Amino acid sequence: MIIKLNEIINESEVVFDYVEQTMDSLDIPEGIVIKGRAYKEGDQYIVEGSYRAVLRLECVRCLTEIEPLIQSDFQGFYLEPKEYSKYMSSLKPEEEFGENHFEEAVNSEINISNLVREYIILDLSQYEACLPECTDASEVEKYLKDDVDPRWQQLLDIKF
Repeated sequence: MIIKLNEIINESEVVFDYVEQTMDSLDIPEGIVIKGRAYKEGDQYIVEGSYRAVLRLECVRCLTEIEPLIQSDFQGFYLEPKEYSKYMSSLKPEEEFGENHFEEAVNSEINISNLVREYIILDLSQYEACLPECTDASEVEKYLKDDVDPRWQQLLDIKF
């Protein structure tokens, strides 16, 4: 969903509630429910809300398909292109962004789907696994043998 900055007029807000069916590189069988609002505060545009989705992933241990529920809140701060370039030029080299990090509203538009996608990727576990424990551990068990692969044996003989 894209919100044009001219839709947010003088301290009014745009409320959104929609389902995003597809998102780059994410397998979402039922879509992502996204709810929130966008409003202007001074020179900045603020987008905030929440999302809820069931993703289709693979367990890293047993390789079975799992569908974890991912839900959280999101928030983004945007500036118009002219204000954004002033903001970027005001930053010193190697200076941290500070409390709020601003993004540029490219073409005077805010892409809410891109913002939510970034939050989902950051909220995902690095190693998604079956909960509370894998039901099929055969993939893991074949690597639990105590014997050493003969190709690696010479490395064990190296003395420092």
